[in-house]
Amino acid sequence: MVFCSTSLKAQSVFDKIDKALGKVDKAANAADRTKGTGDKLFGFLSKKKKTTDPESTGATTVITLTGIDFSTLKTLNENIQKCTGVESTKIKYNAAGSTIDVQHSGSSEDLLKLIQKSGSKDILADKNLEGLEDGKIAVNLGKKKS
Repeated sequence: MVFCSTSLKAQSVFDKIDKALGKVDKAANAADRTKGTGDKLFGFLSKKKKTTDPESTGATTVITLTGIDFSTLKTLNENIQKCTGVESTKIKYNAAGSTIDVQHSGSSEDLLKLIQKSGSKDILADKNLEGLEDGKIAVNLGKKKS
């Protein structure tokens, strides 16, 4: 009799543990489904981002500028961003020499032509150019006008 009573109590404890494990399994399955949905969503978004990644689809040109003030640099950067084929820009200002890193489609020469047609044609005029090669444009605005 005593053995039966102890056995029943033990069985009751095991049933409670089994119910708790069932709830944990349900929660784990729900979390796995949610994670799977999240992975699909983030996978879709990250794949989409990769297709528009400028480093994989375009060229990079570094425009080096000497003798430029910050206001003019910002204006030039805004005009570059408006050019067709420009995907992104990043400016670095220094009184001694500043740069604009441009992610774009086409060649550096094509980019220069587009900028010269924009509102910044005076800054990148032929008389201010010091160098043009693939991936680099050098401009000096500190030259004395003759």
